[in-house]
Amino acid sequence: MKYWTIVTPDNDENSTPIYETLSEDEILEQYYPYWSGKMIAKYGAEEFNKNWSKQDCIDDWCIIHWAWESKE
Repeated sequence: MKYWTIVTPDNDENSTPIYETLSEDEILEQYYPYWSGKMIAKYGAEEFNKNWSKQDCIDDWCIIHWAWESKE
């Protein structure tokens, strides 16, 4: 199981960064329904099922969130 870390600024005046680490299972639980729905809407279910995997979802999530692999 891999873990991925993202950073976001806090809403305080110092903009203290907040680090959050998620497992691949957590990413899929949170993001896969949205991601797969958008992909199916764009390409159709048959093309989606033939060409994309859950790993593609994780890869997209990492790119969107500028995530890096961590050793948690």
